[in-house]
Amino acid sequence: MTNETEVRKKIVEYVLANHVSRYTEETLPLDESLVELGVMDSYGVVELVDFLERAWSIKIADAEITREKMGSVNRMCRLILEKTG
Repeated sequence: MTNETEVRKKIVEYVLANHVSRYTEETLPLDESLVELGVMDSYGVVELVDFLERAWSIKIADAEITREKMGSVNRMCRLILEKTG
């Protein structure tokens, strides 16, 4: 079973390692859109989805790549926990 803290940490580490921004692990907003914050662009979202699918052996449908499902780090956590739970 995957726990929320581990999932969140792994997503934040990936985002910070692969996308240059002014944020750190402590300051990255967890409830805001990474695209709207300027942390990543649409291509970065495609790469992020690929990472999430590989990291947790899940499939994220195109219809799930929405602001409601993946609009923030915390929303991505919930989606992963739903799929792995």
